[in-house]
Amino acid sequence: MASQRPRTRPPPESPAPLSPGRVRLFRAVTVVLAPLVVLGALEAVLRLLGVGHSTAFTERCDVRGRAAACPNPDFPLRFFPPALARQPTPFVIPEEKRPRTVRVVVLGESAAQGDPEPTFGLARHLQAMLEDAVPGAGVEVVNAGLVAINSHALVPMARDLARRTPDVAVVYAGNNEVVGPFGPGTVLTGRPPGLVLVRASLALGTTRIGQLLGGLGRRAKDMPAEWRGMELFLDHQVRADDPAMAQVYRGFAANLGEVVGALRDRGTRVVVSTVGTRLRDFAPFASAHRSGLEDAALGRFKDAVARGDAAEKAQRPVEALAAYREAEGIDAAHAELQYRIGRAALAAGEEATARERLARARDLDTLRFRADGRLVQLTAEVARAAGPGVELVDGAGALAASSPHGLPGPELFWEHAHLTPEGNEVLARALLPAVLRALPPSLSGAQAAPPSHERVAERLALTGYNRYLVAKEVLRRLEHPPFTGRLDHALHVEQVQRVRDQGAAEPYEETEAQYRAALARAPDDPWLHWNHAILLDNRDVFLARRGEPDRGRAIAEYLRVLEALPRSREGRLRLAEAYARLGRLDEAEAQCHELLRFRPRDAQARDTLAHVDRLRRRMAR
Repeated sequence: MASQRPRTRPPPESPAPLSPGRVRLFRAVTVVLAPLVVLGALEAVLRLLGVGHSTAFTERCDVRGRAAACPNPDFPLRFFPPALARQPTPFVIPEEKRPRTVRVVVLGESAAQGDPEPTFGLARHLQAMLEDAVPGAGVEVVNAGLVAINSHALVPMARDLARRTPDVAVVYAGNNEVVGPFGPGTVLTGRPPGLVLVRASLALGTTRIGQLLGGLGRRAKDMPAEWRGMELFLDHQVRADDPAMAQVYRGFAANLGEVVGALRDRGTRVVVSTVGTRLRDFAPFASAHRSGLEDAALGRFKDAVARGDAAEKAQRPVEALAAYREAEGIDAAHAELQYRIGRAALAAGEEATARERLARARDLDTLRFRADGRLVQLTAEVARAAGPGVELVDGAGALAASSPHGLPGPELFWEHAHLTPEGNEVLARALLPAVLRALPPSLSGAQAAPPSHERVAERLALTGYNRYLVAKEVLRRLEHPPFTGRLDHALHVEQVQRVRDQGAAEPYEETEAQYRAALARAPDDPWLHWNHAILLDNRDVFLARRGEPDRGRAIAEYLRVLEALPRSREGRLRLAEAYARLGRLDEAEAQCHELLRFRPRDAQARDTLAHVDRLRRRMAR
């Protein structure tokens, strides 16, 4: 039998070689995916380790057993180093909006917030007016203003707030476009060249990797160690003709359009207001001469200004105008000169000239803390182009119309941009009709006339003592640059001192009676309880210094505030201090620990804990 040869399997077919195109595609995918996988893993690890923070504007909180949204204390870290980060006014937005409830958000910078005292700001005035104008409805006005931000921050804020089902959003913004985050005059952030890079930087900052890199970058830079207000910006002057201003204007228009769109797309009606600024009795912060001005011409300029100044002081405004116009022929770009021309023109009865020149002085100011004319114009253009669901209100025009000579001054503004209670009332009255028109149909049929000036003041408990406190704070700010270097600084101080002294003359019993009346009308208003607590607390401290026992009368009021606003940092700290003065150290300590629970890096809470510990050791001796 013939032997059979073993069968052999045919060799496997070799796979067809990849085409050069597929090889290149595979390599490209590998080059892209490998880093993404590594970055994704690193991001996950950082989150697991608790590195970084949420970048949302609001976060979940529970108030009186109801789910709600409160300000996220870490949101400002998207735009500021920790030492410079400012916090929003405490607010609570219930997750479930009850029937027949009007919900309005006020969005903007410090002027919208109501600085220097938000309890008498725009949001509070709108609240008081709406409660009368829409009887029988619940009214929630959310103060979402934030100090030192600009339109770059307003975009994510608007997107977040749009999810909270507001009926109406009021946007009042524009003062910080140059000095706020990413502006050419800022010290708060870097200055990326263009809106695309700004938005890319902000997007990166929402990741834990980006936050880690940002923190390392800030350590490498010479960043300010503490918040010193406007004094921080002295070395960052920006001329009106600086090429960077074109980017400012483009960015503002684009961002404002994003803000309006984010709100309207979620069903919120939007009321956009132009921004008012003080023009009368407020000289520019800083001026710059035109480029190429020679020494001889500068000498003639100074001589003409000196002659004009002497004529003004001698109350010869026509002669002063002639001298100032001679100086203008040499250098028309000098902001302070334009202010002098406007001031002299007003004294000479040339009101139209005064309005034009004082506005020009604002626009030429090289410390650009006021919205200039172009920003006001862009606000109007964006709002008009936005279409249905958006209404423009000329807030700047309303403030001018309520001012002597059409020039906003100390009656409506504490300083360059922040409104007095009267200024906030004028602005709120200008906005109110548009807000009422924007309300849902179910609420539009039951509207009444807005309250009188006296009724608004009674609702807010706007006492002489509160005016005294705010004026005192404004005077503290006026002691520092850039205010001290202004031409009319002494006049400005004198004007605020008069307000302070008038408020201080109000008897304590009269102030207390006004609060009791306001609280009888609105017993659940946390801001009335807050201001009443400040009054009682300060009174107890004053009496204790005279040898009388500290009665701790503010404690009950602070507790009422914290019942409604449990995330109030100032409420926790002041209550802890009041407890500590009475020797109730366990309760003081508990308030600090509660604050640290939602603000674990709060230095003042830790300082107060250390103070309580020292008191405890002293009492144990």
